Amino acid sequence: MSAAESFPRRHFLAGAAAAGALSALPAGVLASSAEAAATTTTTTAATGVPLPPLRVPQIDKGLPQQPDAKVGWLQDAKIGMFIHWGVYAGPAQGEWYMRQAQVKPSAYRHFLTDATQQQFTADQFDPTSWTGLAKDMGAKYVVLTTRHHEGFGLYPNAHPNAWTSAQSPLNRDFVASYVSAVRAAGLKVGLYYSPINWRYPGYYNVSGAPLTNPPWNLEGADPATFDYVANARMMKEEVYQAVKQLVTDYGPIDDLWWDGGWLAESGSDADGAFFWEPGQYRDQGNRWPVGGYGETESTSGRPLGLMGMVRAHQPDIVVTPRAGWLGDYQVEEGGSVPTGPVRAGAVEKAFTIRGAWGYQAGASVMSYDDILAVVVNSVVRNMTTLINVGPDRHGLVPQDSADVLRRVGAFLSDVGESIYGTRGGPWQPVDGRVGYTYRDATCYVHLLAGQPAGAFTTPAIGDARVQRVYDVHSKQDLNHTTNSDATVTITGIDRSAHPQDTVLALVLDRPVVATDVARRKLTTSDSEESSHGNLAGQATDGDTATRWCAADGNTGHWLRVDLGGPTALTGIRIAWEFPNRTYRYRVDGSVDGGAWSTLVDRVNNTDTSQVHTLPCTGVARYLRVTVTGLDAGCWASIRSCEAFDRPFR
Repeated sequence: MSAAESFPRRHFLAGAAAAGALSALPAGVLASSAEAAATTTTTTAATGVPLPPLRVPQIDKGLPQQPDAKVGWLQDAKIGMFIHWGVYAGPAQGEWYMRQAQVKPSAYRHFLTDATQQQFTADQFDPTSWTGLAKDMGAKYVVLTTRHHEGFGLYPNAHPNAWTSAQSPLNRDFVASYVSAVRAAGLKVGLYYSPINWRYPGYYNVSGAPLTNPPWNLEGADPATFDYVANARMMKEEVYQAVKQLVTDYGPIDDLWWDGGWLAESGSDADGAFFWEPGQYRDQGNRWPVGGYGETESTSGRPLGLMGMVRAHQPDIVVTPRAGWLGDYQVEEGGSVPTGPVRAGAVEKAFTIRGAWGYQAGASVMSYDDILAVVVNSVVRNMTTLINVGPDRHGLVPQDSADVLRRVGAFLSDVGESIYGTRGGPWQPVDGRVGYTYRDATCYVHLLAGQPAGAFTTPAIGDARVQRVYDVHSKQDLNHTTNSDATVTITGIDRSAHPQDTVLALVLDRPVVATDVARRKLTTSDSEESSHGNLAGQATDGDTATRWCAADGNTGHWLRVDLGGPTALTGIRIAWEFPNRTYRYRVDGSVDGGAWSTLVDRVNNTDTSQVHTLPCTGVARYLRVTVTGLDAGCWASIRSCEAFDRPFR
């Protein structure tokens, strides 16, 4: 793990751009319907529930992010266990000890080979005890450091310069045993891998530029004549061989936790992409080729980059962004308590609970209250939490770490319905006081330590009606009153069982957030790019990784959705193919498919957001989106076309 960093999160804009109401209703719409639509408009502005933002997969270096269907398990899991374990557990001063103490690679090997009190022996390695702790703490997936920056792999690597546990004196494949144990426990399998390798001086000077001072890890060579470029190339070869074996030797892997695409400990992970080539393909003219240690694509014969190789063998895997490719989910690192808004997209909060990430002798463990504060403040912000432990040189997790995590697990078991399989929101949390999660027709109020005692009033729940309110811990019903502004006041709350997070459940008579009434409805268009499978129905299939596209780049193309019957609409949301482009368009509605009236007029649009959220009123059975203007290089192409018949904001 690198020094604590916070990685930027991509927020897909879903701003509620103003759209005019119908000036004239289509023929056949009754006056009562028009009155209902007008009432809906008022409710939407005053009491509507926020829509969850869309996650739209982006393409980076030739490879698209995984769709929601493949990332959803991570968002549902909510809790994972991270395990940092390697030779650094021997000196017991954290995973960065080699670098911080500037221990030469040859000297560092003695922590593996020499029988001292600092030898990494792994003599009590038992992955079933790790998975037992993971289940006790409420984790649904586990991630193991298969190789950290020290360059020692916990599994075989056929590269001739690799340093691994498969060699003497251990002669073991720890990853194989770990993967088997995790699968047997019914947990998702995660593997951490760092391309950084402190055994190679070339890491600090991949281009071979003249250096005033040689790198700290150079030994046994003349700094003036040392071939840094060749050394860096060997390091890259080892990485490609290591990753190839990770994704081919252990069956299906759910999560690959990249860490460390940056070069010479400077810049960003993306800055090092020219060297590592983390995307779909490698450049055959790259200065640092990997030869037979890489792979080529069977269909095209093109050399695969790191992620191209990973996806070729693990098509369902999700990965972090920390090797120079965009990643399928984002990471916030460190033990600070999350603040601010609900996060957009898939985000993981990773933190360690006992000093460094790797085993650190004498370190203090985080308190139960502090751990819980990170966990619950992550969950209400729609983040999964990955909680790290560092086993010692024998393979044992410190007892104080295990004890506090089992206590966290007891809490999670008690209130699990408000954690697992939920999403953060839909309302924004108030730092230190309250946050929310929801699933289907139930929303959960998390009263945190800073929330004053007494009654609590929720945000407005829109057009829903409350069927039941209860304490999630005791399952006892609670007194409640629905107010004229659609907020709900709850009384008789007992905060004694879990003062760090008292959870209340509100069961409604309909889903907490407005659902898309256009999903999987009959969708047609005047033109389809059928040769690439970009058919009309893919705009309403609920998958933002698919899209409708017209057969050419002309304007005037349209997409039409049959909602199945006249529907009093409150708004539409469209996700276009590309971000940072200007799409100009008009949305019309009709009850009979013959007479059309304008719901939304964006023919003069200048908004370059990918997602457009469009409040509008009107009763329509049919919706038609007509593209009237396009930027150069854009075609009429929609990833998602949603329609809503309930208040939202």
